[in-house]
Amino acid sequence: MKERFLVVGLGRFGTALARTLAGERREVVAVDTHMGNVEQVQRELSYVAQLDASDPEALRSIEAATCTTAIVSMGENFEASALCVAALKEIGVPRILARARTPAQRKILLAAGASEVIEVEEEMGKRLGKQLASGEKAPAAEGSGSG
Repeated sequence: MKERFLVVGLGRFGTALARTLAGERREVVAVDTHMGNVEQVQRELSYVAQLDASDPEALRSIEAATCTTAIVSMGENFEASALCVAALKEIGVPRILARARTPAQRKILLAAGASEVIEVEEEMGKRLGKQLASGEKAPAAEGSGSG
């Protein structure tokens, strides 16, 4: 089966993830409920749609079950994230990664059917701590620096 990714939620994290996967020449399907977010990346990705990813029928309409991995990258609306994970599980997506902000959210997302849960802020904090402790410079944010 050809590797195909579904990115749900095109905020900063989801957009960066989708663009990075596309830059690595991976097939990316991306969805968001906000048309502005969809329009922002539609020229860069294989397929982009505005839809409610917590609705199994909406996911079926874009053949989401043909994706090998789905990443639920929504950070603001936890209920929508949990419902999306359950819908992805229901339609048979084999690997579902979901973003959590707290250990309680992690537990709920795993119970809803996530294969893996990512705590972005915690994981980035650990990575930065290890970089700094080893004497490496912290990565500069885009657009930062002296002018």
